[in-house]
Amino acid sequence: MEARIIFRNTVIVLATVAAAYILVSSIRILIVTLLAVIIASAARPAVRRLERIGLPPAAAILLVYGGILIGIGVLLLLVVPPVINQLANFLSNENLLAVRLQVVVNWLENTLSSITGGPITLINPANLSSTAESIVTQVRDIAPEFVDDIGGVVGEIVLIFVMGVYWLTSRDKIADFIENILALRSRYKANQIILEVETAVGSYVRGVISVALIVGGLNFILLMILNVPNAGTYGFIIGVMTMLPVVGGFIGGGGATLLAALSSPVHGALVFIVFVLVQQLETHYLTPRVMARSMRIDPLLVIIGILAGFTLYGVIGGIIAVPIIGTITILLRNLVIEPQVEKVANKIEGGAVILNTGEPVESDETTPGGLVIGR
Repeated sequence: MEARIIFRNTVIVLATVAAAYILVSSIRILIVTLLAVIIASAARPAVRRLERIGLPPAAAILLVYGGILIGIGVLLLLVVPPVINQLANFLSNENLLAVRLQVVVNWLENTLSSITGGPITLINPANLSSTAESIVTQVRDIAPEFVDDIGGVVGEIVLIFVMGVYWLTSRDKIADFIENILALRSRYKANQIILEVETAVGSYVRGVISVALIVGGLNFILLMILNVPNAGTYGFIIGVMTMLPVVGGFIGGGGATLLAALSSPVHGALVFIVFVLVQQLETHYLTPRVMARSMRIDPLLVIIGILAGFTLYGVIGGIIAVPIIGTITILLRNLVIEPQVEKVANKIEGGAVILNTGEPVESDETTPGGLVIGR
């Protein structure tokens, strides 16, 4: 008997290790698949709406995905060239970044000195120069790898959309297959779980995209009014990073502020002020209203999920962490928590409280199922 137990445990351990190895090895494929399903869940209501007005399913899917691709392409064409030009200038001249950073630091020191009435030194010029030189060197080292990865990224984007199209066309068949392999009494529950997950994930993604578009658009409009160059680039950076919950807005605002400050400290200050104003609107008005129907997750759990997503797959991992956590939460609630609550819930019959602990309890007065009746 002991030999059989040892053999069984060994097989379980080896199977667990093999499953973990396969999971880690295929993490890129899993991320692409999850992105495809998430985007498809967000696009499905638009596809169904087009189908209801008479468009064939294939035409509706192509129209929705074509609109998404065109929108992304237009934004990239408007935003990416200024960033690439500025980056190329810094890489071609090692001292340019140090000089621009020193101008920003000097402006900050003078501004703070005029406010406080005393001299202020933020950073030693020699340290600033060495830091800037190190940054330029690191960017030069990783630039070739980044260029080589562009082809792979484009291929993955195409794969995401192709898989999304297949998901939309096969979604009902997949749901029917899952229901058919389950017991008859579990099919309704399975269908409800699938609908809840799809609705929650789709609502979350649409809410995030709506907030990002509004935040990016407001930053762009206000910066244009203030005559800040490359307002579209800064608005795009802030809007995209807003899609990352909790910390994304601050990362985007900080990055846009630094990028603008390298061109002009005054422009950097304007970008920062506009970002703070729009951030207040986003925090207190946009997010609570636009995302009122999306999944509710504890902020601490969101932060932990984002950190884990960043560690595994960078920014994309951080963005999809919340839908994954939300899906796991829904599954746990429907498959573990609610059944357990129903199992131990108290019942009232004839004025008596039946304590349904799920275990038979010896007592002088019990129900046929062994449940104690409290008077």
